[in-house]
This record gives sequence, structure tokens and C-alpha cells, in this order.
Amino acid sequence: MKQSTAVPASFVTALCAVGVLGLAGCMSNTEKPLSKPEPERAAEINLEIGIDYLRKGNLQQAKDKIDRALDQNPRNSKAHITAGMLYDRLGQPEKAESHFARGVQLDPENPEIKNTYGAYMCQKGKYSKGEKLALEAAGNPLYRTPEIAYLNAANCARNDGDLKRTEQSLRNALKVRPRFGEALFQMADLSYNKADYLAARGFLERYLEVGRTNAASLWLGVRIERGLGNDTAAQNYAERLKFEYPRAAQTKELLEIERNPG
Repeated sequence: MKQSTAVPASFVTALCAVGVLGLAGCMSNTEKPLSKPEPERAAEINLEIGIDYLRKGNLQQAKDKIDRALDQNPRNSKAHITAGMLYDRLGQPEKAESHFARGVQLDPENPEIKNTYGAYMCQKGKYSKGEKLALEAAGNPLYRTPEIAYLNAANCARNDGDLKRTEQSLRNALKVRPRFGEALFQMADLSYNKADYLAARGFLERYLEVGRTNAASLWLGVRIERGLGNDTAAQNYAERLKFEYPRAAQTKELLEIERNPG
């Protein structure tokens, strides 16, 4: 009997596509012309400090610095995107969305900003808008990491219940970056849920070559091999899961099934 797989929506929402708070490294490595007006330069410095506080979870000091950056330069699109992340953490979704939208409005051709806003929309259940923004970002020829936006679009589509669009975006991500671990894992899971076990095995094997083995990948391996009728391979995955991740939720599910095979 096929077991369902819960795949978390792992949206990548930061500028420079390095994680939710990758902004600081992204921005601190950017050349800042000395000829910039003093308020703009001061805003960038406060923004960098605010991002560092946000990364460390010091929300009050992050707010102080980000608010000051916006006072000094209200047209700083990255400051608005960062403010969106901050207010989301503070549980103020209306303010968060307002800042995200303003960031995109100020720099509509910036694919990193657009992808960040798209991921946020999907996290808030606005799947169609989020997917559209992510795909627009992915389609920008100047975007250095379009596979990240395609992955976000796939997560939007999957949460929206459209597996065809999910698969298309995942395949597009893999065209750009064939060894993209997260996309490979999700294609393995998607293929498994379609009962295409051979394809699922192929994607999982590719994932294991480039990704970090974890409880989720081992548990998926168990179920794929069971679907193919390969009891030996399934048992190997199962033994590894129990030995390497004895307290994982997937291990508990495996043990429950073994106790109650019916």
C-alpha cells in the first residue's frame, strides 16, 4: 500500500538566492560608489546592520535599523524587502506584504526581489500570484539562479494542487542545474506518488549522489523499492533509517507499519 509523502514547501525567499537572511552577505559584498548621496550611503549601512540583527533573531534592534534605513532612503527596494521579512517575523502580515509590494514596485526588473515576494505570497497561501512572480523571475535572462525561482514556482503549484505545473517547474529547474538536490528529491517524491517507481528511483539515486542523506530520503527509498518489489533494497534503506535516524518521524512511521503490516 502506497504511503503519502509530506514534502514541506521549502521556499527560497532571500535576495541572491542564498536563504532567507542571505541578504547581508549579498549586500556587504557589493561595491558602493563613494559618490552616492550621504543619506543613501547611510541607509545602506543601517540596512546591513539591520539584516545582521535580523539573522541573529534580535528583532527590536533589527527594526530600529531597518526603519532608520527606510527613513534615510524610502526608495531603497532591498530595504523594503527586508522590512517585509521583518514584519512577517513580527506577525504583522499586512505591513509585511505592503513592504514586499513596494520593493517590487521600486525595482520591478529585479528578479531576486520578485522571487522573494513570490515565495512570500506562496507561504501566505496566495499560490497563483506567488507562482506567477516566481516564474517571471525565472524567465529574466539576467537572473543568475533561475533554478531557485523555478523551485519556488513548483512549491506554489504543488500547494495549489496542480501537479502538472509542479513537474514542469521542477524539470525547468533541472534543465538549468541538473544536480540541484532539492529539485531532484521533489521529482523523486512526485514520481513515487504517481506510482512511476522506476523514474522515482532514478531521481532519488541522482539526489543521493549530490544531496545529504536524511531520514526523508531514506524513507522515500524504502517505499520506492517496495513499490518496485525489491525487498532487499527496501530492507537496506529501512535498516539505515532505523540505525542512522532512530528518533525521526519517518522511522516511527516505518516501525508502526512493520508492527501492523495490514
